[in-house]
Amino acid sequence: MPGPSLPQKLYSLGCRLSDLGANIAGHPLALVGVILFCGAWFLLPLGESATAVLTLVLSVLAITLTQMVLNQQKRHETALHLKIDELIHAMRGARDEVMGIEHKSEEELEALRITGDRAEEVLAKRRSKAITSRAD
Repeated sequence: MPGPSLPQKLYSLGCRLSDLGANIAGHPLALVGVILFCGAWFLLPLGESATAVLTLVLSVLAITLTQMVLNQQKRHETALHLKIDELIHAMRGARDEVMGIEHKSEEELEALRITGDRAEEVLAKRRSKAITSRAD
């Protein structure tokens, strides 16, 4: 059986690096480090060229870090959707057409909402009939 291809290896490496970067940046000590760094940047007499280079480097790091965090959030969101879909599928009486709802268009979402409202009305009528028949 052949091993993973080069694009798969690169994707896996990118995911690991993205996770590592997002986890490091999300650590509380990272915030302390950023505050100390910015304080030192403003207090130290750097030349104009050094300040320009530092600004460029920090801008690139900010964009890269944002992408790392968004990538991590996307994977976490996908995992949550899969878990919710599994719960919907496993529940008796749940509407299976709601699984994968995050990929549906606005029109499809509205149609599902309308059918869900109708189903709730039917259930409410059944419950009220069951309650009144028990009271008799």
